[in-house]
Amino acid sequence: MILIASAALLAGALIAPVAAAQPGASTESAQAAAIRADDPEVTFIVGLPRDRKALDAAAVERSTPGNLLYRDHPSLLNAGKAYGAKSKAVTRLRNAAQPLGIDVSIDKGRITARLTATVKEWEKAYGARMVITPATIASPYISFAIMDGDVFAEAPAPLAGVVAEMLASYAEYDATADSPGVDPDTVTELSELLASKGSPESWPRNLGSIPSGVCNAPAVTQKAVYVPAQIQQAYGTPALAAKGVRGDGARLTIVSLGGGYDPVDIKAAAECFGYTQPAIDIVTGTGVPEPFVNASAETHLDLITASSVLSRAQSLTLLQIANSDLGFTDAFARMLEGTQVPDAVSISYGECEVEIGSPEIVQLNEDLLRMAAIVGTSVAVSTGDNGSSECGATVAEETGEPTTSYPATSPWVTAVGGTRLALKPDNTRRSERVWNDMPYAGGIVPGPAGAGGPSLIFDRPWWQAGATATGPRTVPDIAVLGAMRPGWPIAYGADIYTVGGTSGGTPFIAAHLAAMSARQRDRGFPTIGFANAWLYQAAGATKPAFFDVIAGSNGVQLVGCCSAYRGYDMASGLGAPIMDGLYATLPRPAG
Repeated sequence: MILIASAALLAGALIAPVAAAQPGASTESAQAAAIRADDPEVTFIVGLPRDRKALDAAAVERSTPGNLLYRDHPSLLNAGKAYGAKSKAVTRLRNAAQPLGIDVSIDKGRITARLTATVKEWEKAYGARMVITPATIASPYISFAIMDGDVFAEAPAPLAGVVAEMLASYAEYDATADSPGVDPDTVTELSELLASKGSPESWPRNLGSIPSGVCNAPAVTQKAVYVPAQIQQAYGTPALAAKGVRGDGARLTIVSLGGGYDPVDIKAAAECFGYTQPAIDIVTGTGVPEPFVNASAETHLDLITASSVLSRAQSLTLLQIANSDLGFTDAFARMLEGTQVPDAVSISYGECEVEIGSPEIVQLNEDLLRMAAIVGTSVAVSTGDNGSSECGATVAEETGEPTTSYPATSPWVTAVGGTRLALKPDNTRRSERVWNDMPYAGGIVPGPAGAGGPSLIFDRPWWQAGATATGPRTVPDIAVLGAMRPGWPIAYGADIYTVGGTSGGTPFIAAHLAAMSARQRDRGFPTIGFANAWLYQAAGATKPAFFDVIAGSNGVQLVGCCSAYRGYDMASGLGAPIMDGLYATLPRPAG
């Protein structure tokens, strides 16, 4: 998530479900009828039968330091054969789908498959009329669904018992309905934040030293933003590079739900801040026939932050996924399907736990994340920007309880929270506290503050046992800069601005994990994979691996949670990473 506006906060990174029309021919628009007449192909994602206990055990074994299989990562193909659907199950699915005219594509990990057929073929298989909703400016996707408003559906009779989960919803991106280029409203909001004096208190300033060679954009000269080199200095990136961890050969995938980018701005950021821009390889997901034509501030922040850390990487992968109800499922499957699995994945999106629909979808998503852990991919996810009330004021007023977002609360990701960072003139840390911009942002509700609190749907995972009492999974795991001003630098609409949000810290953390894994691979060791068991173990190391954030609260509404204190807390997690100290604690594989 990203926050950019001073007068009106923008939380557009929260996933927006694709609207569905009411079923029935009588309510179908002429545009929908024309789409139906073309009888287009529609792809539904299904979960394949699998041994979930074996999958979970394998992920735990490979993610727990000291275990004989710690960091022993098989290829995706081999892991799929061992822990995904068996060959007999795949054959049964193909045999059942063929008479229906359904094409079957099995993902390498054998957790999911994609079933493609025309509208008429799906309607015949289900004996039901498909709901079709044309694309609009508000949502540039043509949506198709068997059950209006319900993604999870029973499989058609011939496939019953052959698939484990049937996700009968599809969204296809329509570039002609999208707004190309930068968004003028976003430019206005960025400009307003840069011009804001702060209310009721004045915005803090960048008290560090701007490195030579940085461009003289107003955001920089006014000391309203941190530049990448300053942020990296504060968190130990140069010291990490001195250990040989420079990002050479790192494989990072950035997930974008509906967001494109402007190459001119991405290049301008590299030129302004003096780093080499890696190539950007675009991979599109299900229902995305071409790259997104819009320029998203969210995607710009992700790319610029990651590029500044991994300037020596050959390329970064931008995985463009339809912003639909199945966005996370498609992303978790697609992110592993390339020629090489990524060292790390960055996801700056979330959905309020209270609003998550079918538990079957969450179950499928979690198995896909387990597969990522097995094959050696670290996944970092932003916790959000609405403090301890991630689901908003209405839920806070009704329940008085803290709320969090998924997938940050998944036990198989590293959840990244936010801090406010203050620098000394030498760009080392003066102080760091929990990010909460309420004193400067005019009392805006919801947010802006780093999200954190207990999960409503996940129990405490094994790796968090020493940090929290018996109970739920809690977030964040770690925290870095999230403040709006001075915040993360972004190039957007031919200028440099400051932005806030856990969206800045997430690609920052993911990029460092990718760099560490690349260095391990160069030395003949396997990649890190799921990092949390190591991170929580590292918090007790003799040499500091984290700066313990002990001041501040992320409360923004009617919820008392959460404040920082010594050790782990639900406002700053384990604290802010000291990259070189953290890397020094990485346990070696048992072999």
